[in-house]
Amino acid sequence: MAEEAETDTETESEDGAEGAEGAEGAAGKAKPGLVKLALFIGLPAVILILAGVAAALLLLGGGEDEADAEEAEAVQTDYWDQVQTLSPFENALQVSLSRQQGRSPTLIVSFEIAYLDPLVAQRVREPVRNAALRDSYTEFLLSLRPEDLDGSMGHFRLKSELVRRTNLILAPHEVEDVLINEFMLQ
Repeated sequence: MAEEAETDTETESEDGAEGAEGAEGAAGKAKPGLVKLALFIGLPAVILILAGVAAALLLLGGGEDEADAEEAEAVQTDYWDQVQTLSPFENALQVSLSRQQGRSPTLIVSFEIAYLDPLVAQRVREPVRNAALRDSYTEFLLSLRPEDLDGSMGHFRLKSELVRRTNLILAPHEVEDVLINEFMLQ
């Protein structure tokens, strides 16, 4: 009988262990259900909340963007009101471009230099610097081919190179832009 009591105790212990495992298993199976429930309900709720916050920021922040745009426009207007221009040469430059199939087209260009620094005007009027500008511009224009001047990119490259050359000659002073007043290719 003592052996039967021990066997019954072991059976009860095993049943108790199985019962505990069963409870843990049931709890373990319940957890994935909670996770799915949280994902299916919680995730859309979080998305809706974030969308609401984004919409509120978009609607309420609109007035600040308009004010910033108006302020930026005022600053830009003030900037261009301060820019002065100066024609570095009395006449337009006239150069023959690189030969193309036996003909040599002529380019006629006149410029103005846009600047903020008042010392730029003084330096451009110096005979040595003015001659250096004329030589630098002429050298660059002589190296061009007619197809180099085609389209808006050709115009942009021309202006960019003229600004670069001008700034090198007038250093440490800088110009804002080189404006092309006349541009004729014959």
